[in-house]
Amino acid sequence: MNKIFLWIVLAVIILGLLLILLNTRMGQSGDAPVPADNSVSAPVKPAPPVAQPPLPVTPGTPADGEKLAAAGVKPSPAAVERGFAFETGEETPATAESPAPASPGTTPLTAAAHDEKAPAAAPAAPAAPAEVKKAEKPAPKPQPAPKPQPAPKNQTITNFVVFVRDGGATIRLDASSPIRFKHLELTSPSRVVVDLHGTWKLSEPGVPKGEMVKDVRLGKKGSDTRIVIDLHAKAKTRYILTKGKKRLDIRLDKTK
Repeated sequence: MNKIFLWIVLAVIILGLLLILLNTRMGQSGDAPVPADNSVSAPVKPAPPVAQPPLPVTPGTPADGEKLAAAGVKPSPAAVERGFAFETGEETPATAESPAPASPGTTPLTAAAHDEKAPAAAPAAPAAPAEVKKAEKPAPKPQPAPKPQPAPKNQTITNFVVFVRDGGATIRLDASSPIRFKHLELTSPSRVVVDLHGTWKLSEPGVPKGEMVKDVRLGKKGSDTRIVIDLHAKAKTRYILTKGKKRLDIRLDKTK
């Protein structure tokens, strides 16, 4: 019993405290200061209206006009002035805007002025064909000079004869292998020099008496065999190889 009584007393105390706090707050809110009678509040001026640009009126489609008419919306005066119709969505010809009259000091543009075309540009010159670069061939490699072939061994002049004839003479050499030679004509005294390539076996021929050949001599020029033909006078000389280059005829003729 004591515990129950204590709980009841405690609840009553808490409830009383809550009521006191509630009354205190309500009293504070009711004590707001009241303005004095002699205070005059300044009149508040309304803000000037802000001008807004008119919204552009665009023609609608017939479907938009039918929807607005079904919803009970009437066209705005601007739309009526522009001839907007819900049924067609186009401007009526009666209310179509007419062009403004030109001022007296200006010249109206004509259709011909708009149709004037700039002079056609001259046709572009054809582009020059691109030069086709030829593929440069590599320079050929220099070939080594052919080495002189050595003269064959056991070369022999089998026949060495001097023929005398009218107005000149002929020296004939028959060989066992092809003849390779160099020649030279000299003066003071007049003579013909023939160098046979390599070493040759030969003997001096007999020289008959004549008007052209004075003597025939043999010698060496390095590794070559030299033949010297002494002449009585200057002569015109020709060298003729025949029989597979195994016969050499040296023709000597008088000069006029």
